[in-house]
Formats: sequence, structure tokens, C-alpha cells
Amino acid sequence: MKRILLTTLIVIMPALAFGQLKVGIMNPDEVLNALPETAQVEAELQEYIQQRQTMYQERYQSWISELTDFSERAEAGELSEEAQEQQQQRLVEQQEELSNLQAQIQRQIQQRQNELINPLLTRVEDAMNEVAEEMELEFVINKNASTGDPIIYYSSQRGVDITERVIQLITQN
Repeated sequence: MKRILLTTLIVIMPALAFGQLKVGIMNPDEVLNALPETAQVEAELQEYIQQRQTMYQERYQSWISELTDFSERAEAGELSEEAQEQQQQRLVEQQEELSNLQAQIQRQIQQRQNELINPLLTRVEDAMNEVAEEMELEFVINKNASTGDPIIYYSSQRGVDITERVIQLITQN
């Protein structure tokens, strides 16, 4: 990935020096935050995450209760050796099920996040494309990724920051 970015910079920079390219800069996070739907999507996602976490916590607490009960009964000598082995096996299976459930919940959360956010990202991309065409830009470089790290930071004053225009376009629709 770094090689691709470096190669892109090497190819683009000489052209920029000669003024052949018209480049725009945009902050996609700022555009997303300007959308009224973003807050609703984030709230819906948080509610979904909370539901999944509650479900997991209930199953986990049930397992802990059974584990505690088993330990107490085993220490008191209330269980035969065979019963202890069966109970241990059942508790180990439940622990594996909990691990699988946790992984499944993570996948479900990721899938739900994609379902909710992808339509917004598509709108942002469409608006960015429209503004880029309107302003006859050849490239639009994102100021940063969702992690906050710059993808390519173009610091020249010749780059046109189109963030506000994209926000304006996307919020009027």
C-alpha cells in the first residue's frame, strides 16, 4: 500500500510542479459529520451494539453461575467423579459456544455498520464526483482516513479544498 502511494506521489508531483493537474482536497469525515443522517445512523448502530452486548452478557453470566455452582458442589463432594467429568465437559463446551458467539456478534456488528454507513459513503462519493466535475478537478485527495491518519497530505496552496462545496451539495439534496 505504501509503495502504491509513494509511486502515485512520484508520478503526480512532477505534474503538479508544472501546473498540469488541477487537484482538490476534501475532508470526508467533515462531510459525513455535516449529514443529519449521520447522528441517526450512529445512534442506531450504538443501540444495535448494546443489544448484542446485553445478549452476550446474559449468556456469560449464566455460564459463570453454572461454573460457580459446579465448583461449590464439587468442593463439597456432592458430585461423583463421573458427574464432575460430564459437568466439566459441558462447561467447556459452553465456553467454546461463548467464544463463537462473541466472534459472531463482532461479525454482525461489522455487517450492520456497513449496511448503515455505506449508503452515506456512497452519497458523499457521488457529491464529491459531482463537485470535482463541476470544478474540472482531475484528482481529489482525502485529507485523512477514518482513522485520522492522512492518506496523502497535499499541502500546496494550489489545491482547492472542496469540503464545503461537497457539504453544501450533499445537504441540499
